[in-house]
Amino acid sequence: MEIAVLVDTQGKTSGFERDGVVKVYARKNGEWTVQRSAPYRIEDKSSARELRKCLQELCEWLADCKIVVVNRIRGVQYIALEECQISMLQIEGRPEEFLNDIQECEQHRRLERKIPLEYVAISEQRPGCFYTDLRDVMNGKTSYSSKQILLPFFKENSFEVLEMLCDHVPKWFDDELPPLGLSSRAEQFKDCVKVKIYAERS
Repeated sequence: MEIAVLVDTQGKTSGFERDGVVKVYARKNGEWTVQRSAPYRIEDKSSARELRKCLQELCEWLADCKIVVVNRIRGVQYIALEECQISMLQIEGRPEEFLNDIQECEQHRRLERKIPLEYVAISEQRPGCFYTDLRDVMNGKTSYSSKQILLPFFKENSFEVLEMLCDHVPKWFDDELPPLGLSSRAEQFKDCVKVKIYAERS
């Protein structure tokens, strides 16, 4: 597997709002080595169109690499890379300190093991009514995706409504909810989106 890391001049993770270097790592013979790298230039770009074009070009360059690590994620960046089916992770430090952990997490995903929800909780507020806050997940602050956390819940539990706080409505809802007999309604607030997922009544 390949993992891309945006680093600064000190070799530590950087953010998409600053110039840096994108390095794509792969593990061979037990060691992580840089397979390719490219400069990332953003500080001379100011318009939203320029920023989006820069991210689109990065996605094309990444090709089959579908994981990018940065030290800070913003919503517009997350959405742009999500459209290219690229996962973003927010991790501070040097690549050699965390690449093994990411690989182990990906192995858990492929084996479809149960994901420990850690501080991501889906709690029952009253019978049949549940609540969760997925803003950290959707900001890339965990190694898991909204789909990994919510889809097993949808498939394995009976409920009337799940109220979810997030940054935007997950795109996979359109494909996955109807076959499960679920529908959703979103309401935009100043700092988040509140989504209610309902079990459709027959």
